[in-house]
Amino acid sequence: MVTAEDIVGVLVGRGWTAEIIEESSLPALIKTSPQGLMKCVDGRPSDHPAMDGPKSLGGVYAIATNRNVTDLDGLRAIVKESIKAGHVPSVHGDDHAHPAPMGCGFFKLWSQGKLEGIPPPDFNSEEGMNAVIEAGGVYEQLSGSHQEKVVYINLVPDTTLAPKADDQAFVVDAWMAGRFDLDIVKYLVAAASTVEQLKGPLKAKLIIPSAPLTPDDVVGVLKGRGWEAEVVKQADVPALIPTTPEGLMKCVDGRPSDHPAMDGPKTLGGVYSIATNRGVTTIEGLKKIVEEVKSKGSVPSVHGDDHA
Repeated sequence: MVTAEDIVGVLVGRGWTAEIIEESSLPALIKTSPQGLMKCVDGRPSDHPAMDGPKSLGGVYAIATNRNVTDLDGLRAIVKESIKAGHVPSVHGDDHAHPAPMGCGFFKLWSQGKLEGIPPPDFNSEEGMNAVIEAGGVYEQLSGSHQEKVVYINLVPDTTLAPKADDQAFVVDAWMAGRFDLDIVKYLVAAASTVEQLKGPLKAKLIIPSAPLTPDDVVGVLKGRGWEAEVVKQADVPALIPTTPEGLMKCVDGRPSDHPAMDGPKTLGGVYSIATNRGVTTIEGLKKIVEEVKSKGSVPSVHGDDHA
């Protein structure tokens, strides 16, 4: 098994600087959604709104290159496999390449045989784009020039980073390799080689899962803020009850409610707790969170009171 430390060692050996960071230190890390594009690691802005999908080399081309698939029928089969796995496979071009689909630097290197150990495709960029669309995938167009400052190699499953036009980064969701049974070493070497050949930043941050908090950790933090805190066992709190799907996911506020379904989970401000934790500040973003909560079997809510 390849570890984060192994990856750092390989990158440093190639002349990169690399460090390991925990997911808790990166608030911009978001959960992927089934509607988000499985798109290229390219950090430039897109004409497509669904940026909460996993990022892979050239989008769906990542799987083809890792498996040495070079024909259009094989590419179409991978697109259908990706859809069956719950993703929205895509490829991209940009607003200044000719033809436009050649605006994917990864595809360009692949087509020119410049990725070591990976045979070039038997098709051109336009044929690849059309095959992906025909098989049910998506084509997106990126704009502007590359201004990536860092390469994020993300090892936290089912998470990603959305592109930011004013703070570009290459985002390699390496956890995707396991989902499609890819050769992780070959995949990461291809990623490093791509960034190097595109004259990108030889600076990587490897994102790893944060260690789970223990009750003692929480007690320590609270005491450090001047609280009194102790750990008790479930058996010591007979009022503790199972939650139900009908119970409100409601605010932690302890005052009585006009709603009868009090056997749901309690969070800060109800559904607002998720929005604040993720930095969501728009009505559209809030509506998406409400739908997400419902899809996970909870009843999202917010509240007021009788005198505000």
